[in-house]
Amino acid sequence: MTCVANSFMNNCGRSKVDQSLYGLLEPQSIHNAKDRREQCQEYIQTWVKESQRQLYLGAYLHQAHWQLFVLCPRENTVVRFCSLRKKPDINIKATINSAMKTITSSFQGMSNQAAPWWVEPKSHVQTGAYECGYYVMHWMWCIMTGGLKDDWNKWFSDGSPLDVEAITTLRQKWATFFLSIRKSGC
Repeated sequence: MTCVANSFMNNCGRSKVDQSLYGLLEPQSIHNAKDRREQCQEYIQTWVKESQRQLYLGAYLHQAHWQLFVLCPRENTVVRFCSLRKKPDINIKATINSAMKTITSSFQGMSNQAAPWWVEPKSHVQTGAYECGYYVMHWMWCIMTGGLKDDWNKWFSDGSPLDVEAITTLRQKWATFFLSIRKSGC
């Protein structure tokens, strides 16, 4: 998953979603938060301030496993999706906590804001070793096309694996998009 994946989600959601609602964080800009914490934090803070969206979706790669973070700055909430239900990487969590404290302080005009509230819905769990990227794309698709912005545990409470049809559909959508980018010369 790269910035091309973000373009895929932007393109797929464009006709179905209020584009002012969602912002997408570039995976390469939040990757490796341990060694680049200040840059990651600055990127998040700047993008949130400049883009003025309600929610920010960020695919994050840690130890060869993709996860999804949804930042909700106005509610001071972070939603994390992990198809293996691993604990979050402490480095990205600390980076997001710091960025969110700064962001919510500027929104609310007060310093010393509390750390964000973390929500981890018990959503789909992968069974294999390769599907995590598909799960992230599935969650992003559901959030954006469903216009979701709260009640995360209500919308994402199915702990079963994604079925073959859902993964096949994601693969087809991705392949179609990739071929369209290739044809356009991007």
